[in-house]
Amino acid sequence: MKAKHTLAGALALAMLASTAVSFQVSAADTAVTLKGAKVEAEAGGEFSVDVSLEDIPSTKVNVMDFAVTYDQTVLNVDSVKIGKSANVDVSGDSTASDAPVFATNIKDGEITVSWTTALDSASWISEDGVILTITGTVKDGVADGTVTPIDFAPVTRETYDGSGKNNSSMVIGYVYGGDSATYTINAEAGSVTIGSKQTTTETTVTTTEGGKDTTATEATTTAAESKTDVTKATTTISGNIVTGTVAPGSVLYGDVNCDARVDITDAVMLNKAAAGVVTLNDTQRKNADCNGDEEVGSQDATTLLMFLVNIIKTLPYSD
Repeated sequence: MKAKHTLAGALALAMLASTAVSFQVSAADTAVTLKGAKVEAEAGGEFSVDVSLEDIPSTKVNVMDFAVTYDQTVLNVDSVKIGKSANVDVSGDSTASDAPVFATNIKDGEITVSWTTALDSASWISEDGVILTITGTVKDGVADGTVTPIDFAPVTRETYDGSGKNNSSMVIGYVYGGDSATYTINAEAGSVTIGSKQTTTETTVTTTEGGKDTTATEATTTAAESKTDVTKATTTISGNIVTGTVAPGSVLYGDVNCDARVDITDAVMLNKAAAGVVTLNDTQRKNADCNGDEEVGSQDATTLLMFLVNIIKTLPYSD
């Protein structure tokens, strides 16, 4: 009987080794910019930070996986909404209702972000702009002048349960047919600067001129002084691959492309299989059975995405 390796939280999202469907890497030297906005907010007040993707190449994007990090002692994050640039028409994706194209999870100062579609390049991200917006509140009592970063990092998880190896890669790129690429990511952190709201004081001055009183109102606007030292954080991440060791004949749940790791490229392939775009071999089908019901379909794609964004911790998983 074949040994079954249970996976737990892993995302080594760098692309793509040889599989039963062999992928060829192209556009390897292309770089994109992942950029957070720099905003101001009051202690106890609301904030909103846009995250943008810039320098998107003509080959476009259909795979994204990364984490947004923040200091949860300073900020409460309430919601993450898709931005205009990523909100493309994916109505033809038959797996999207069960396995959302855009998925996020907020936990322990980390927002996991995943975007993937099985559709062709007409439905990929192609225009520079905002891909998501983070909203929330600043905690009460945070001192004026505090600058708290909104940064980017690989999603926190092991490659698989007990591997002892942590995911070390963010991925933005594409996978389609026999072609795929990961782009180098230039990450520019955003920030929220805490400062008091400006106040306006009106002073009324009365003067006498030619026997007539003249009244004038002088408005003085002041703001709490805040000393801000901001260091621009620019990080370049490209192509770090974390792999696991899998015994021959073993079932590695979620590893649909059989490259000994579980990542967003497996979700893309599983979506395609559920939509009937690709055909899996016997080993791939066993690995793709993410909910353990001995069938492969859209529910497995949903389960795998839940795993990739850290909502569930192990595979196979069933309610």
